[in-house]
Amino acid sequence: MISVAVNLAWLVPGDVGGSEEYTTRLLASVVRSEPADLALEIVASKRLQQSYPWMAALPFAPLAGPLSNRGFRILTESTQVHRVTRTADVVHHFGGRLPAVRNPRAILTIHDLQPLDMPANFSRAKRQYLRWAVQRSATAASLICTPSRWVAESIVERLGVSPDKVRPVSSTWDPALPVHGNPVEIAELGDGPVVLYPAATHPHKNHLTLLQAVDRLADRHRDLTLVLTGGEGRAEAGVASRVTRARVRVRRLGRVTPSLLSALIQRADVLAFPSRYEGFGLPLLEAMHAGTPVIAGDNSAMPEVVADAGLLLQADDPGTWADAIDEIVTNGTLASRLSAAGQARSEYYAPAPAAARLVDAWRSL
Repeated sequence: MISVAVNLAWLVPGDVGGSEEYTTRLLASVVRSEPADLALEIVASKRLQQSYPWMAALPFAPLAGPLSNRGFRILTESTQVHRVTRTADVVHHFGGRLPAVRNPRAILTIHDLQPLDMPANFSRAKRQYLRWAVQRSATAASLICTPSRWVAESIVERLGVSPDKVRPVSSTWDPALPVHGNPVEIAELGDGPVVLYPAATHPHKNHLTLLQAVDRLADRHRDLTLVLTGGEGRAEAGVASRVTRARVRVRRLGRVTPSLLSALIQRADVLAFPSRYEGFGLPLLEAMHAGTPVIAGDNSAMPEVVADAGLLLQADDPGTWADAIDEIVTNGTLASRLSAAGQARSEYYAPAPAAARLVDAWRSL
């Protein structure tokens, strides 16, 4: 029996973006697969356990204190976390950095290298800390997992890590997620074309390109609605200002529940994702699994995830995005082809094979 301890001290529900869904969906898939040779223990806050009821069936080491405070969390990982994981066969740290004091068989998940690739998205102090911490952690880890091959290749190139030490372990969709958004809220979108972009307003998410693109469609599709979900990021002021001048209807829903997001994805005619940088791009997978046509940027991990099951465009060309959206909402044959191709593509990321990739990483140590 292999004992695997999973350090989720960093995971404050609702605060860490796509890495929360990546981590919890993978772990839930492992639990459902019931590998006979593994004993899994979660080390995290009680709040996290309450947010994910399936964790109640696992051995759970609760962590106390203000884990949202970075300094406190760093101290906790080298004290509380180390105490409860020091005898485990494998300890998996999903938060992108290793504690100073740790089990010698440590697996690290690095979700992306955004602090190195896009430093302007971070404060100076955070940028300097993350650069140091990521390099130190990558060097010290016994094995590194990444959500995509693109991130794995970036780590080998940027951090000088051996390719044998890095293993892509992709995300998955959630088969247990109910799809039941607020019927009134969905109905208020009307019968016209709906374009959905689920992303916080961080600079690299590139909302302005999409807003310019849908404005170009205002005369061709007067009943088009753009739906934006996600929290406020560093580009919020510019996005909010641009929304007030939009020529089409824009609905901003902020953070939404997973079930409402699933309902919105199923209602949408297009999921448009003009991001300039993604370590994976989980909304793309969710849309493909639901049969919703996707348009994505032709950069970072998105071509790997989408492959030929969607349209891949240069992220900063509003005219091209407008033409692509128009083509999908007016050409039923294209929309049907993309829908079928997306559903077929999503099977590669199904829960069972995704869980198997993670379990194989644990067994390899």
